[in-house]
Amino acid sequence: MPRKKVVLFIVEGITEQESLELVLTTLIEDNNEVVFEVVGGDITSRNDVDIANVKNKITEAIKDGGKRKFKPSDYLEIVHLIDMDGAFITEKNIYLDKSLDRLSYREDGIYANNIDNVLRRNNKKQKLINTLIKTDKVYGTVPYRIFYFSCNLEHVLHNIREVENEAKFDFSKKFQDEYIDDLDGFLKLICQNTFSVKKDYASSWNFIKLDNNSIKRYTNFNLLLDGYSKK
Repeated sequence: MPRKKVVLFIVEGITEQESLELVLTTLIEDNNEVVFEVVGGDITSRNDVDIANVKNKITEAIKDGGKRKFKPSDYLEIVHLIDMDGAFITEKNIYLDKSLDRLSYREDGIYANNIDNVLRRNNKKQKLINTLIKTDKVYGTVPYRIFYFSCNLEHVLHNIREVENEAKFDFSKKFQDEYIDDLDGFLKLICQNTFSVKKDYASSWNFIKLDNNSIKRYTNFNLLLDGYSKK
């Protein structure tokens, strides 16, 4: 019997792992092994990441600082999941609100106490995302794909854009409990919904960059799930 290949999911936080790991294991692990790497934030917004080193940062995450002992040949693919966070919205849809102490994501745009900071963040995030979309190999020869939740994971799974960190754990636990024994229901939710972007990989990314789509409720994660559910 051939050795199972590893499908590594790179995610921003523990709640992504909590929400998705068990149901993805059910979907994928007949033939492969599912592993999650929680990077503790958005790689495309980090100060220490730029276009020149972003692929190396992805490889560092895969290696988990040298603690993960898989070789490149052990991997089937790397799946990178990110929140869009309104990264591609137009400047006119970024609004000043001096009363805020953090960004607020709303249907009509982003509200912030400093518009220039949002523009700088979005510009950087756009450049890094565009680099990663065109990246098909990391860690040498390991296949790589990046998928989005817009505006974020909670927006897609629960139709709520802004969730306090403490509440995210409650939402993730609820989602896990609901779908751990209901793979068909999970696939229907993600793949057959109004927010499912039913295009090819490149076109799904072109779509989310248009207008203010990156603050609206969309995901192209269905493309990955469709592929594995048909194997």
